[in-house]
Amino acid sequence: MDEMSTDMLSDEGEIESETGGDSGNDAPQGMERRLVFRLLSHWRELVGRDLAGEHDYPSFSELDPETIPDIWEHAFVLDISGHMEDPLFRLVGPKFAAYSPIDLRNLPVSQAPRDSLVEKSVDFAQEVISREVPISRGGEFLKPDGVKVLYRSIILPMSDDGITVSGLFGAANCREETV
Repeated sequence: MDEMSTDMLSDEGEIESETGGDSGNDAPQGMERRLVFRLLSHWRELVGRDLAGEHDYPSFSELDPETIPDIWEHAFVLDISGHMEDPLFRLVGPKFAAYSPIDLRNLPVSQAPRDSLVEKSVDFAQEVISREVPISRGGEFLKPDGVKVLYRSIILPMSDDGITVSGLFGAANCREETV
């Protein structure tokens, strides 16, 4: 099934808007409910900690699962060092992993199960690598069993030195609807 929305970036690389809803969201009242916006906000916070303005991207060492526990469960890390054309899954949160019948750790994204949240969530990793900006996508697809899935995902560039993208951090969630 076709994507409901495409690249959510403005000319300045900012995410503009999305459609649809999230499932399994326990955000406190008054807090942004959408996982992708909360993760983007956290990423920007990490970038903003560089008071000297010398870093364009946060490093993986700055990520703390305890500060984003509800997001961490839906998260994944892609290693692009030596795997630029086909990044490897290095970390896979338990809720994200539940959408794959195979263990994703250390597998290339090309082996992501077809017609799955995992495939849709990493489908645009190459665009993040080439553009070096956060990108979010949302859409819908049908699983092989005919269940309709509405999803949102985001992939964010990360860096070991703050300047060169060395990996990707992402997250995704979805809502399933019986057709």
